[in-house]
Parts: sequence; structure tokens; C-alpha cells
Amino acid sequence: MTAACPTDLPPVPGGPFSFGEVTLRFVRTVPGLPALGLVPYYHFRIIAWEDGDVGHINFRVGETEHVVKYAGHVGYEIAENFRGHGYAFQACRALAPLVRSFYAVVIITSDPDNQGSIRTIEKLGAELVEEIEVPRHDPQYERGSRRKRRYAWRV
Repeated sequence: MTAACPTDLPPVPGGPFSFGEVTLRFVRTVPGLPALGLVPYYHFRIIAWEDGDVGHINFRVGETEHVVKYAGHVGYEIAENFRGHGYAFQACRALAPLVRSFYAVVIITSDPDNQGSIRTIEKLGAELVEEIEVPRHDPQYERGSRRKRRYAWRV
């Protein structure tokens, strides 16, 4: 696969990024590391109206093997005590206008045993593309992932 890996991103366009009970607070852009297949990304905190800071969401811009097969363009994490409230879904919907300014379709991945993430991805309307093994050389393997479910999200 040809690696398309910019090293820097333009400033965050527009905003605010909100949906339902959440607003995304832009924190920073993180440069890519092309030698490792890591693309630059936008990093946001997820702020829920009643619960405050509940997690984070990243939007990765680039088409390396790492992104399109294992990490996905969109990645999120909700603090354990705030899971089950739909915050990840709302954060993805809030992020959609920014994602749409780069892509019509993006990849979102999940470990096969992460039922909460799978529910979020399917609620977004993303379609399962495949389930694949994570190779030892990919950073997701180092984080403990051995398999990934790949979904295509038409933003």
C-alpha cells in the first residue's frame, strides 16, 4: 500500500463541534511520523454538559497501512466511569463536519471484544468491512490488540 502521510495539519476549521450533550474542545494537532506510518492528527477532549471531561477523540489524517487497517481515522476513549452514556457516539457525530472536510468515507476500527465500541460504530451506520489480524510490527499490537474489526463510515 502506498503511504500517504502528511506531517502537519492545517488549523482546525470552524467549530464549535457539538452534538447532543457533548462539545469537543480542541487541544492540539500532533505531527505525523512517516517513518513509523503514523499520520498527524487532531486531538480533542470530549466535554459532556453534565459530567464535564469524559474522554478524548482523535481524527487522523492520512492513508498509511497503520491507519486504514489497524488504527482507523477516528479513535476515541471514554473514561470507564462515563461509559454507556452514548458519549463516544455523540463525539463522533460532533466531529463529523471536520472529518467530512477531508474525506467522504473513513475507517474506524475496534477490537472484536470491545462491544461498547462496536455498538457505537454500528450506531453511526458504519459498515463492517472485515476482521483482520494485527501484525507484530504495528503499534496496535504493542498495545495488546491481536485482531481488528474494520468499518467504513460514510460521514
